[in-house]
Amino acid sequence: MNPQIKDKLANLPANPGVYLMKDAGGKILYIGKAASLRQRVRSYFQDAATPHALTEPMLRYVRDVDYILTTSDVEALVLENNLIKQHQPRYNIKLKDDKRYPYLKLTVNEPFPGLYITRRIENDGAKYFGPFVHTRATRQTIKQLTKVFPIRTCHLDLKASGNAHRVCLDYHIKRCPGPCADLIAVEDYDQIVKNVRRFLSGDAAAVIQELTAKMQTAAAELDFESAAQYRDEIEIVKQGIAKQNLDNPSAEDEDVIGIAYKGDEACVQVLMIRDGKLIEREHYFLNDVRAESALEALTAFVQQYYQDASFVPKTILLPGEIETPETLQNWLSEKRGSQVTLHIPQRGRKRQLVEMAAKNANLILEQKEQQIVLRAGDNPALIELQELLNLPRPPQRIEGFDISNLGDRFPVASMVVMEDGEPANSEYRRFRIRTVEGQNDFAMMQEVVARRFRRAIEENRFPDLILIDGGKGQLSAACEVLNALELRHLPIIGLAKRFEHIFLPDQSDPIVLRRDNPTLHLIQRLRDEAHRFALTYHRKLRSRELSHSILDEIPNIGPKRKQALLQHFGSVEKVCQATLDELLAVKGITHSVAANIRKHLSRGEHET
Repeated sequence: MNPQIKDKLANLPANPGVYLMKDAGGKILYIGKAASLRQRVRSYFQDAATPHALTEPMLRYVRDVDYILTTSDVEALVLENNLIKQHQPRYNIKLKDDKRYPYLKLTVNEPFPGLYITRRIENDGAKYFGPFVHTRATRQTIKQLTKVFPIRTCHLDLKASGNAHRVCLDYHIKRCPGPCADLIAVEDYDQIVKNVRRFLSGDAAAVIQELTAKMQTAAAELDFESAAQYRDEIEIVKQGIAKQNLDNPSAEDEDVIGIAYKGDEACVQVLMIRDGKLIEREHYFLNDVRAESALEALTAFVQQYYQDASFVPKTILLPGEIETPETLQNWLSEKRGSQVTLHIPQRGRKRQLVEMAAKNANLILEQKEQQIVLRAGDNPALIELQELLNLPRPPQRIEGFDISNLGDRFPVASMVVMEDGEPANSEYRRFRIRTVEGQNDFAMMQEVVARRFRRAIEENRFPDLILIDGGKGQLSAACEVLNALELRHLPIIGLAKRFEHIFLPDQSDPIVLRRDNPTLHLIQRLRDEAHRFALTYHRKLRSRELSHSILDEIPNIGPKRKQALLQHFGSVEKVCQATLDELLAVKGITHSVAANIRKHLSRGEHET
């Protein structure tokens, strides 16, 4: 045993906490939690130890064990989740779900709360509902809600009173009561917000009951127009409640979890049941996991899935045992604010639900293997691209590279990214060429590809496909770099501009697609976007160079004073010819600054 580890094991405390196993370079290999760090960590290194299926091959690389003490098991669990998300250790089971699902955000921390779609949950005092799997359905939810409960969806910063904005179209079509113009009191608006919260929390029955009472009151008062309006609102609410009614007299809020395994991958299906009705289902994939590590896989999923969940149901039905169930149950209860039960049903309706979820998960794995269910959103162009290039799956992330230069001045390059067939603007990168002199596009492409993929190796994040703007020459130059970096396995293609032919490494004949082919259009979009992004950067550098003048070299002359001088005199030449008194006539130019300008410009004239 490594002496450093031996010393650490001898001094481990018996407190709860999180442990981090590291290799010789200090890289974190595995993160775990423990009620007793001493007992848990020592168990890995005992002769009779039976480590997890995933961590067993890791132990040979462990050279150090670090730990962080916590005050409780629950605190250790939360810290473990956060550290796994931050460091992405190689030997932890991780949820392969990089999609950002939409949530509904209700800004209850404002005088007049608004309702918005967001993909990020923040600790800002707002109330979040979701996640929703489909953005279109989320927008439809807001549309239906504002018909019944006219809550604002604008982003105006409103006060409790004294708002003097002009009302928008939503006010005129009765989708907003006009708080921006003080047309509704805070107390009346709060009732709207209350109904929205109840509806989104799944308490639609109470909302319908309240609307029914109002309808009956209006009818009793012979206000048939209002009664008809309440009747229509009740119908809209009913339409938005449930897509499918399960035979569930208890009408509980439940999540049903089923899991299936194939090779080193697992699929988890979650059925979301609210008020006894199946309102949504979604599947997720776990990597580096096998059926014999079912305990760790299911535990990892529950931890990571509910870490960012905005809603935790009263009951979670599981297909099998998990690690530290009491700790997880306490943590989930804290998140929910009331008791949460983790239950493994053995018979009856609930067991049937778990088995149904598992069957769905198994079907998804089979379909994925047959390339029927795709992470890339069933985009036909991506499916055909997979078939054309013989890829293992439709390319979810494609990175495109282009070079832009004018002679040997300001050579730059761009990397643009397409995820699931759509531009991922936040992933775009631009490069200034550093090592290449003269107009050598091949060498410039090599520099950029080398810089990008050295970093990719460090981050352990690679694209599913690389697109090079150019033909055989540019493609070969990029392939040389990938081979040198031992990344020859990465799929890469080149797109030649003239005939729009697709070139592959080590193939003399290109792939020729019809001009109206959607797959060709997708590749062209990415290539054109890379060209646009590189050209924009190139023009920016040229513009910056052209706008530079001798005034930029004078101390204490910033953009504002430079602009004032040029506006006053009309040109740099006239500024150079100006006397001290003429310079003092310019707004913002003090005597010391004017003297400094004259001194600097006269020195420049002398040197010339």
